[in-house]
Amino acid sequence: MRPLVPELRFPEFKGPWKPARAGDAFRNSKSKGEAGLPIYSVTQDRGLVRRDSLERHMGADAADETNLRAQPGDLVYNMMRMWQGAVGMASEECMVSPAYVVLSPRKGVSSKFFDYWFQNRHMLHQLWAYSHGLTNDRLRLYYQDFAKIPLALPDQPEQEKIAAVLDATSRKIALLTNKKTALEDFKRGLMQRLFSRELRFTRDDGSAFPDWKERKLSSLLKEHKQKSDGTEAVHSVSVVHGLIDQVAHLGRSYAAESTLHYNRVNPGDIVYTKSPTGKFPFGIIKQSQIAYSAIVSPLYGVFRPKTHQIGMFLDVFFSSESNTERFLRPLVNKGAKNTMNINNSTFLSGKVWVPVDPEEIQKIRDLFSSVDKKILCLSTKISEMEAFKKGLLQKLFV
Repeated sequence: MRPLVPELRFPEFKGPWKPARAGDAFRNSKSKGEAGLPIYSVTQDRGLVRRDSLERHMGADAADETNLRAQPGDLVYNMMRMWQGAVGMASEECMVSPAYVVLSPRKGVSSKFFDYWFQNRHMLHQLWAYSHGLTNDRLRLYYQDFAKIPLALPDQPEQEKIAAVLDATSRKIALLTNKKTALEDFKRGLMQRLFSRELRFTRDDGSAFPDWKERKLSSLLKEHKQKSDGTEAVHSVSVVHGLIDQVAHLGRSYAAESTLHYNRVNPGDIVYTKSPTGKFPFGIIKQSQIAYSAIVSPLYGVFRPKTHQIGMFLDVFFSSESNTERFLRPLVNKGAKNTMNINNSTFLSGKVWVPVDPEEIQKIRDLFSSVDKKILCLSTKISEMEAFKKGLLQKLFV
């Protein structure tokens, strides 16, 4: 039997971790709630949070004396979702649903250490293995089964050191995420002011650009109707990445056996997909930024901008979910199964306000390109830090 030692360890700690069971670390607290205590809920992505901070509708609360009480440092888990990481640590005295389990740490146990350990892939598998139910959506982890889960315990100082390192990593991720959110909010506000013409650029000499004009898309775009020759890669349209190769980004192609009736997309084309998403309920409009020709489903509309500058402007304009919805809502009828009933002629009949001077379009494009690069940079850093944290979770625990 190999020693119970983590792959990555601080040099001041020696010797193997002690074999134990989860019940050796936590007891099941069944203290009852009382009026006046805040009510918390367990989430999979945010841990234990105040119920009134959740946007989704919550059912009626149980009576105070039926709810369970959690003390600061207690861990609370959802019996039906523990194997998916639905666990969190109480930051204050509070009440939680009687459908949860409240774990009170025993002497020598760091709750923070276990709060992270429960995010470890190996531990999540254990939590799943000890849950009972015929299917995953019916699995429940009762305390008596949780208590049997085997684990290895380091001394409390090592537990706290591990938790402190992971805390620092989590704070870094939260800081980067907050910066990204603030930048995205700034971009949305900037878009609203620019596209409503409340805020205007000026020429380099300080003089004003001409007023914008309202134009039909048919005067800015032309449907070109080019078809596949059977050799191009099949692409889809993504909110974040624009035109993407289905195999490279989605792992497989969703195309029909023959793609000769698919629409060709050339560099700079505007593509409209009628597939609704959460932020784009009437579909997505994107400009192709790829340097080669590709093909998309015949359900997509493909249009050639009259000028390069117009294509750039429409790409920025329709990157705003509010602009896209405001433009498409009057044109689209939703059909069965949330499909979009709109043809290309109707799409081209829509109107947008556009700058008259190509120089103003370029300034708008350059501004949002700069903001997007900063957002992408933060997204990359967040992904790197999350991968780093995931590695720590695998290597710091046995």
